[in-house]
Amino acid sequence: MRVHLLCALILVGILPLYAGLRAMKALYWNYSYEKRLEQIKEQGTTLAGQIAQSGYLEQQMQPELSARLQAAAELYNGQIILVNSNLLIVKDTAGREEGKTLISEEPIYAMRGEPQTYYDKEDRIEEVTLPIVLGLNGENGGQVIGAIVIKASMADIVEAQELFEENIVVLMIGATILLLVTALFVSGGMTKSLRKLSGRIEYITETYDGTQIIETESYLEVEQIAEAFRRMMEKITATENSRQEFVSNVSHELKTPLTAIKVLSDSLLLEPDVPIEMYQEFIADINSEIDREAKIVNDLLSLVKLDKTSGEMHIAEVNINELLEIIMKRLKPLALKRGIEMVFESYRTVLAEIDEVKMSLVFSNLIENAIKYNRDGGRVTASLNADHKYFYVKIEDTGIGIPEEEQGFIFERFYRIDKARSRETGGTGLGLSITKSAVQMHKGSIKVQSVPGVGSVFTVRVPLNFVLTVQ
Repeated sequence: MRVHLLCALILVGILPLYAGLRAMKALYWNYSYEKRLEQIKEQGTTLAGQIAQSGYLEQQMQPELSARLQAAAELYNGQIILVNSNLLIVKDTAGREEGKTLISEEPIYAMRGEPQTYYDKEDRIEEVTLPIVLGLNGENGGQVIGAIVIKASMADIVEAQELFEENIVVLMIGATILLLVTALFVSGGMTKSLRKLSGRIEYITETYDGTQIIETESYLEVEQIAEAFRRMMEKITATENSRQEFVSNVSHELKTPLTAIKVLSDSLLLEPDVPIEMYQEFIADINSEIDREAKIVNDLLSLVKLDKTSGEMHIAEVNINELLEIIMKRLKPLALKRGIEMVFESYRTVLAEIDEVKMSLVFSNLIENAIKYNRDGGRVTASLNADHKYFYVKIEDTGIGIPEEEQGFIFERFYRIDKARSRETGGTGLGLSITKSAVQMHKGSIKVQSVPGVGSVFTVRVPLNFVLTVQ
């Protein structure tokens, strides 16, 4: 990560810097070159006009103009050549070409009234060829009578450009070193915290006993990672504790009926002449313990099936009103034994796409719990309503209620508020966990509101239309 981060910082820093310096170099050259070229053209145009008006091409006995030509050539550390309409060199400030014919395409184009420029990179010479026009606005209609060739040295501009490039190179090296050091420092500081965090996580992974914590003072993002890991470890610890408690509870719950069966059967075997009444009583107790064992096993199997992410859902459109009425009718005898009144309130007919078996399990568990943990002569009310998207089932009782600090744990496996009472009522501590899993498989939710001594209200919300999530 540090290497990638270092490379990213260097590239982000150096490439724009390099591009910027290259652009400055090109801008400097263009500015200097264009300014010099403009000066040469202005000077050449002025000289061409003076030459045309003075007749210098026919008669050079004009010392003042010759001096101007010489001064202009020296100004540009170069050479000025004048040719007439026959391309004959009339004047050469260098004194080498006079009387010769200038054979070059630039003067030819200039004779046509087209100024020419040419830059010789090797010799660093800028050559400007301008036409000499007589009577541009006069009687002769702008007759081209010759051309002026100005050869100006660009060595000073090139040297300044080279010096500028050297400064750019030095600046680039310095900036690169500074950026490299900065990138090393920044990347090192960022990855140091991550390495420290990684080392701490590795140490905790190897020696975790549920008490270690991660302490870090670094970038906000690193602290957020540490906090997320801390929460994850807390959840893992809670899960591990829950798993251990689950295994312990399963072992205990499965062993208790077996122990009772063993005691009862041994009692019968040790006494061959057992009275028929006692024999029947013991057999009834054994049968009750077998039923209890079977219920625990069935609940565990139901929980395992619901835990499978690929658990099959047999979805069909079901009348929820009729389903609730059937379940309440089936559980009514259990309520009548304790004088508990059962009421069903339906605000509308509700048709929903559900797995009827799993949703029946949900309603059965909630209504059965409302009866078991109710007071004698109490009341259980089931209400059904719906909107355009969900249907809602509320199971309300007038029972013992659930303490506020316990309400966040009641859906955990084998969690029971009053273990003694749960065993008396035949509970396994798996019913609400199974209920929540079944509701979640329908993409729904379940909530509880309870006041100790007053009663509890469980609210189930389930979509009317089942949509399978494709991963």
